[in-house]
Amino acid sequence: MIEREIHITLGYKLATGNVNLNEIVYRLKELRDSLLLRLLEQILKDYDDLIAERLSRPDIYPSKARKGLGRHIRKNDPDGRFCRGRKVRKKGYRNKSRKISTVFGHLALRIREVECCKCEARHTPLLSALKIDPYVRRENNFEHDVIESVIDTNYRRLIDGRSIDISLGGIHNIVVGSDIDDTFQEPIVPKELSAIVADGTGVKQKNGRKGELRTVIGITKAGRVEPLGSFSNTPWPEIEHTIKKRIKEAEPLNIPFIYDGEPGLDDFLADVAESQRCTWHGSRGLYHSLWQDGLKKKDSQPETDKIKQLIRYRAS
Repeated sequence: MIEREIHITLGYKLATGNVNLNEIVYRLKELRDSLLLRLLEQILKDYDDLIAERLSRPDIYPSKARKGLGRHIRKNDPDGRFCRGRKVRKKGYRNKSRKISTVFGHLALRIREVECCKCEARHTPLLSALKIDPYVRRENNFEHDVIESVIDTNYRRLIDGRSIDISLGGIHNIVVGSDIDDTFQEPIVPKELSAIVADGTGVKQKNGRKGELRTVIGITKAGRVEPLGSFSNTPWPEIEHTIKKRIKEAEPLNIPFIYDGEPGLDDFLADVAESQRCTWHGSRGLYHSLWQDGLKKKDSQPETDKIKQLIRYRAS
């Protein structure tokens, strides 16, 4: 363990009497990510120098001080086995910087190359020490932040509110390439939930075919969204069976199951939660029922307005 220090000098100007606390906090928030990105860059440079120094000077640093550093594939080995050599020669830096997306922003890092004195393979000990695969372009916290943000908000708010610089296609690739499927296999802890909600929506599939996307989420007692499962073209009974398998306790949870009256959900999780049809959908459901009975919108509007007023009264 080696301790290092980074000294930061920050210059600023204040107009006496014209600055309030909110303005100072807002400006510091603007500087936060760029400052942390510079700190990250400096820490990685120091770490790179430390690794290269230890691997190139075995006369000073014993094997214990080089443990876990410099691991690389043996040159021209058809089986891809690791080389046992841990002494290297410094070979400068690669021509192109390595670009990595982090939660602080995009980092362009110069990557040092070394050559193994035993097998003559060239490799980058810093990337190996950081456990960054050769073609990875983002760190794990960035993936986690993107997925958490998508759960909480939509794409537009993700860009505007969280300042995460990523395309919509990039979000798709992260979620598809992540282990998010494993999340939907973990046991559900019932005592942490205050409600369960389910809904479905139609989606357009390849070649214009119609599909159905159905989602079940839990609302925690802290007000957070807890994804319980998302399913494509899966019947509700099968979804119910999957959710029940994830619930640890078999007894009723004494929490509401909220839905909008979609067919197939009347008895969904009936032996686990108490069904509660969403009252906010009452006016819309009435409108469609009256429309099916032949009433035009101008005739049904007064009745739907009464339902809306009743809902507002109950909610207030």
